[in-house]
Amino acid sequence: MTKARDFGLLSTQGRSAFGPFATMRVRRVTEVEPKIAFITSTKIWKKAVDRNRIKRRLRAIVRSLLLEVPRNVHVLFIVKPEASKATHLELVEEIRRLITKIPEALSKPASLSPRAKRLAEKRRTSNTVK
Repeated sequence: MTKARDFGLLSTQGRSAFGPFATMRVRRVTEVEPKIAFITSTKIWKKAVDRNRIKRRLRAIVRSLLLEVPRNVHVLFIVKPEASKATHLELVEEIRRLITKIPEALSKPASLSPRAKRLAEKRRTSNTVK
């Protein structure tokens, strides 16, 4: 997943599941193959080396668990700072737990992320001011 539109739809229409090392946002789509992406914030990891290292670790884990990911979904993992100190086994268990929560998350109604709520409020107030 590389398009800004896909990331935007996940933040506005996606369902969330939370864990100690990452927050997962998931959205049902018409495409057959699942698409998985990671967000590592520059606020948390200042150096690109650190951001890329954690993404490489998580990509390897997700690659090994890919058969457990349901079809027809886009998944976004928003990585938390605690993930950099976690062992490989802890990350595997966490990602597996979040993946098993996908059906449960999809059954919930969509809720906006805090950022999406701010943007929606900003749009609403700018339209009423005119």
